[in-house]
Amino acid sequence: MGSKIPMMRIFMIALAAVAGFFVWSIWSIPNFKSQPDPAGSFDEALAKFSKLRASESSLPISPPGASRLLHQGRKTDRAFVLLHGLTNCPEQFAEFGSQLHAAGYNVVIPRARLAGFRDRLNGDQGLQTAQDLIDQAAAGLDIAAGLGNRVTIVGLSGSAVAVTWMAQNRNGIDEAAIIAPFFSVHGLPTPLVDLAGAMFSKLPNFYVWWDPEKKEALPGPPHAYPRFGTRCMADSVQLSRNVRANLAAKPSRCRRLIFITTASDTAANNATTRSILETLSKQTGPAQLLAYEFPTEPGIPHDMIDPAQPGANTHLVYPALLDLLEVGTASANDP
Repeated sequence: MGSKIPMMRIFMIALAAVAGFFVWSIWSIPNFKSQPDPAGSFDEALAKFSKLRASESSLPISPPGASRLLHQGRKTDRAFVLLHGLTNCPEQFAEFGSQLHAAGYNVVIPRARLAGFRDRLNGDQGLQTAQDLIDQAAAGLDIAAGLGNRVTIVGLSGSAVAVTWMAQNRNGIDEAAIIAPFFSVHGLPTPLVDLAGAMFSKLPNFYVWWDPEKKEALPGPPHAYPRFGTRCMADSVQLSRNVRANLAAKPSRCRRLIFITTASDTAANNATTRSILETLSKQTGPAQLLAYEFPTEPGIPHDMIDPAQPGANTHLVYPALLDLLEVGTASANDP
């Protein structure tokens, strides 16, 4: 029996090491990357967008699901990049983008990988990653660099977290508007959400209906997916963990950071966003920090951008966003 004790100790040490590695591999915060390749001119921006659309031509994308570019035929004083939410597509920002275009700006609305498919119940969306959201933002920023002298990037929900990451890691952004950012889940402790995100990002994907009773008959945008993949959602939490872990080490590089929330949000955790704002407010970086929250009434939802979303109240939201973004008239923005 005594001779077996050393072997038992070796076994337990090995088991503890394997378990420790397993826990570390799950809990470690992933890193993400992005290599800027900004357009150097208006014509180069058009070429980059044409290349982007060509890459989508062989995919089973619905017409509303494709990337789009609204331009004035020349480089303008300002360009906008608009990033749709996790289970939506570029159509989500079509109306708001049209208003920016009518005001005299160039606008690009890039599509995230695996978004906008004709089959809204496809089995691919759950494989969308946080890196895909960063790549979506990067593609838009590369194009926008040739579209405007001043670049503003706008993201909603999971893409708002990608915008925050970009503000930490990329030069060439003048303003970043972060709308209803999905840094954590409404009503749940952030550490618990972080643990779930770390675990589910490693587990096999499965799908969850936004409304288990209505399923594919979910009211709202006909171009959006009625369910979400657990891997996709978990990976967006991993991106949030990366952003939050680097708040001190990587202050925002852009001139203005605009955080926009709604008190009626039942998806994103506004308390986590407020904690991030508090941390950012103590920094001495170059960014001007602005925060705005829509009040509880009239009940503006998490998706306040898509006019097809029930209760979106875009007739109230859009004017407020345009004001926060300092959008003027077309005549006022001629170069």
